Amino acid sequence: MRLTQAGRRLLALIMTAGAVMSLCFAQRSTKMTPLPALPHDPPAVAQAGREGATASETIVPDTRVDINTAGLDELMTLPGIGEARAQAILDDREANGPYRYPENLMRVTGIGEGILAQILDQITAGGESDAQDLSG
Repeated sequence: MRLTQAGRRLLALIMTAGAVMSLCFAQRSTKMTPLPALPHDPPAVAQAGREGATASETIVPDTRVDINTAGLDELMTLPGIGEARAQAILDDREANGPYRYPENLMRVTGIGEGILAQILDQITAGGESDAQDLSG
């Protein structure tokens, strides 16, 4: 098979590029080191870390108002909740039991979607152990 001048140049260029690539890969593979292992805690240690903070964690206290345990003064710290609405929450809680969800505050006269939207991120209904069972 006879190659033209342009064909020989093209073949030489391809062979040179292949040789350069081979050298690059050869050098790269000798310089590669294994990745360091990621820190991994066994499940028991991870669970203990959730229950108590480790030295690297910062515990942020829950500053939300628990609508199932808060008194009149604490409820009045919420925006849009004055003495009358706070007392209505206490009366409703006494008459109907604890709130299962923060959204249940809408059962209180004078608290609608607008007031609830203002305070929803500032309140909690505690936990399911504190709330009434509405499952029937």
